[in-house]
Amino acid sequence: MHLINFSARGWESWDLDRQPLIRDRMPILVDDDLRFEDAPGVPRPAAVGNR
Repeated sequence: MHLINFSARGWESWDLDRQPLIRDRMPILVDDDLRFEDAPGVPRPAAVGNR
């Protein structure tokens, strides 16, 4: 699990319609394999921590 600080820098190149609503430097937990669920409807601890 990694703790990162979100940055919207360069969001225009992400194929999005508008800038993300996540504020800059917001801490976000990310699992090493980048999965949000262990099974459909079963969130992983990092996803629960981000809520």
